Amino acid sequence: MGLFRPYQQGETKTKNTSDRRVDEPAKVEQTSTPEPSAPSTSSARSTRRPKEGPTPTRAQAEAARRERLHPVLTPKEQRRHDRRARQDRRIAAMEAAENRPERALIRDYVDSRWTFSEFIMPIFLLVMAVWLGILIFAPRAIQVVNILSLVMLATLLGWAVDTWRLWRGVKKELDAKRPSSSRRGLLSYLNNRIMTPRRWRTPAPRVERGAHRHG
Repeated sequence: MGLFRPYQQGETKTKNTSDRRVDEPAKVEQTSTPEPSAPSTSSARSTRRPKEGPTPTRAQAEAARRERLHPVLTPKEQRRHDRRARQDRRIAAMEAAENRPERALIRDYVDSRWTFSEFIMPIFLLVMAVWLGILIFAPRAIQVVNILSLVMLATLLGWAVDTWRLWRGVKKELDAKRPSSSRRGLLSYLNNRIMTPRRWRTPAPRVERGAHRHG
C-alpha cells in the first residue's frame, strides 16, 4: 500500500538539525537584550547620609533651645551687649522726650524765626581763629585783641537778649496752648535749639522761616 513512506534515519537527523538552527537565532536575540536590573541594596545604602550622632534626649533638646535663646556670653561680649543696650535705652528716651508736644511747640516757634543765637558758633570760631593768628604772628597787637574781646562780650550780650526774647514768646504760647504742661528743662532745650545752626538741628525743621506771620 502506498499510504506510508518508509522510515529513513538520515532524514530525521537532518530535520532535527534544521529545526535546531532555526531556533538558535531566537535564543541569541533573547540573550542580546538583557532586562534592566533593579538597583542593588548596596548602592542605596551608600547614598544614605550617615547619622551624625545619637538622637538627643528631651532634656538635651530643651537645653540647646535655651542656649539659642539666651546664649552664654564671654565677659567682652557681655560688656558689648550692655553698652549696646544702654545706647538703645538712651536713644529711646531721647525720642520719647523729643515727641513731647511742648518740645515740638518750641521747635516750631524757633524754626519759624530768624535768631541771633544761631550765628554765635560761627562768630566764636572766627574770633578764636583771628585771636590765635595774632598771638602767633603779631603778639604786640594789643588793640586788635581788645577789639576781639569786645566782640565776644557783645556776642554774649546778644545771646542773652535773644534767649530772653524767645523764652518770653514761648511761655505765652505754652500758656495759651499747653497751660498744664511742665516747664522743666524747656529753657535749656530752647537754648540748645537756638544756638544750633538751622541745617544742623535735630529733628530737622518742619516749618519755613516766617511761617509764624502767616499762622
